[in-house]
Amino acid sequence: MTTAYPSTTLGKIQPYSAQVRTQLAVDPGNRFTKWIDGSVICSIPSYVKELADWEEGGTDSQSYEIEFDGKRYLVGRLAQLMGGRPAFEDGKAELAHLLILPALASDSPQRIEKLVIPTPDSRNQAAIAKLKELETTLEFRVNGEDCLTTIRSVSAVDECRGAYDLALGRSMWRYPNNPNGVLDIGGGTAIARLFAPGGGLLRDADIVLPGTAYLAQRLAAAILPKVGNTADAGMIMDAIATGDYRYGSTDIDFTREFVAVRDAWTADIRAKLKANWAKYLPALGELLIIGGSASLLEPMCAASKGRFKIAPKPQYFNLYGLNKEQN
Repeated sequence: MTTAYPSTTLGKIQPYSAQVRTQLAVDPGNRFTKWIDGSVICSIPSYVKELADWEEGGTDSQSYEIEFDGKRYLVGRLAQLMGGRPAFEDGKAELAHLLILPALASDSPQRIEKLVIPTPDSRNQAAIAKLKELETTLEFRVNGEDCLTTIRSVSAVDECRGAYDLALGRSMWRYPNNPNGVLDIGGGTAIARLFAPGGGLLRDADIVLPGTAYLAQRLAAAILPKVGNTADAGMIMDAIATGDYRYGSTDIDFTREFVAVRDAWTADIRAKLKANWAKYLPALGELLIIGGSASLLEPMCAASKGRFKIAPKPQYFNLYGLNKEQN
């Protein structure tokens, strides 16, 4: 499907036929920005580095060089290596308009009917207004290629909603007539939510917990004597994600410190779930754990005797739900 109408591309007015995409789901997370391009999952570190005139950029499979609004940026892995701003420190809302540009890139003009983005709370009018600013025509350059994308509407969906709906569609809830929960372990925060039978959010049960950035900060303090200065939280989280537990390319091993800090963090999560969900626990069906760090809660799942479980492909499970993909 194409639509022809005049617009501008990098300052030049010209007619074009726009390729139309019905929907695109993008998750600009605190640790990674994820989207689905056709049948391919794309994931890049959520880092942005503004480039000075004299600085060179670069690209690779997880890095994009962006030109937008008269400025040049690196987004992704190279931005991380060059000391760019991490979303888990700056806040993903502040960087989202840059983090999503690689997902919006196209080799021909395009129109996206609905851009779906998860948000911590869809009732936050200020945050929604910020996302609605994306309902416009964006002119930018990605890896040297001109891009022109028109976004007709932005749909802000509560975090965890996509995962709940996908689990429901797959008949994964063993107790669909009971409240069921989703715990999203993110970089900046971990969000726990309960859904009533039928999918309504039990808003009074929302819990916001410290994410893996907090875990990394605690570990940075614990390994300070080994490193000699404050360790980089991003490098610590990368080591946790790979299961290497070594700081960068050094021989500094922090396995012992990690276990102690993780266990304390997990105990805190369990205590807050128990306290905040007290009136719902007798009827609670299951808790589905998603996010790139979901595996850190395997001991908690084992202790629950099957009531807490980690989703398949947990890092992308919510994205599949937002994208209406049954993968």
